[in-house]
Amino acid sequence: MEELPRVSALDDPYLALRTALTVMICLLLAEPLGITMPMLPVVMAMSIMSNQRGALNPRTFATPVVLPIVGVVFSWIAAVTVNEPMVFTIVNIILAVGGLALMVMRGSRGGMMLTVFPLMMAMSAIMSDYVLVVMRDSMVMGGLALGIAVVGLNLLFPPTTKTVHVEMVAPLASTQAGKHLLIRSIIYVPAMIWLFSTGDMTMMTIVIMMLFVCGEPRRGTQMNQVIDRGGGTVVGAGIAAGVLMIYSMIPEMPVLVLLCTIITYYLVDKMTTGKQRPLIYQYTCSAALVMILQSTTGGVDALEAVLQRIVMTGGAMLAAILILALLEALLLDPDEELPSELRPA
Repeated sequence: MEELPRVSALDDPYLALRTALTVMICLLLAEPLGITMPMLPVVMAMSIMSNQRGALNPRTFATPVVLPIVGVVFSWIAAVTVNEPMVFTIVNIILAVGGLALMVMRGSRGGMMLTVFPLMMAMSAIMSDYVLVVMRDSMVMGGLALGIAVVGLNLLFPPTTKTVHVEMVAPLASTQAGKHLLIRSIIYVPAMIWLFSTGDMTMMTIVIMMLFVCGEPRRGTQMNQVIDRGGGTVVGAGIAAGVLMIYSMIPEMPVLVLLCTIITYYLVDKMTTGKQRPLIYQYTCSAALVMILQSTTGGVDALEAVLQRIVMTGGAMLAAILILALLEALLLDPDEELPSELRPA
């Protein structure tokens, strides 16, 4: 998948403002729209808006339309198959391997959608019909809230550049592509099945973090994931701890919304002005918002939310990259990779 380039302030001076206001709108609309899991649309909204590059184009407005459709389709698949364990497992394996293939072989973000969303719906269905409905409705109503924010804010604060950004990816180029996919499946699929056996929604972070490593085609980009997401989680934990400390003293919803908006603006602005890779600031923001909203709206103890996220993220990503390196050393021929060039997604 594309490693997002730095945003030029001359091309898009309002990126941080749009993203922060999107987070604010999604939080404010959560209760009126009946979104019982506001963390999901808020974090997705932050990621989607901060991913925006270049001039406005139809793709900018596609996600709010796609999100409810994806939620309904994958929730239906989970509901239909959950009472048939063998069918349920096979369907999710097929979706997971297909998603991994798209991520590794084509660098497609659609591969992540084909892997992560079915996993979320499958775990919700395992827990209960009610949790599945809550997850589905959060995605549908979250898409509505995101649509309002994306359309409104892009009309009010559009990018100034007229150049449409072309997503550039460097997918795997190898004489043994099938073996690469097999190795990643050997790591990811057992982890997914283990997650199903636990029925514990909190453990889903482990499997998703392993996916982020397995979905990258090369060691360099895999290490970037470990460093950026791992480091971002640690820094985000510190930010989340500060926000939760303030919120514990003033436990009012407007205070929570304001604090989440401020940290989003600051961190996304760093995607333009900061010295580090832009994605590390995005991952830091995402991790901080997850921990804050897990604690304040998900009924999880603040210290537990922070420590749990750090341990699961770091442990899962390190385990994935070490096992991946070991299996590649054992199963792949040396010097088998071909030069990979950037190409349009």
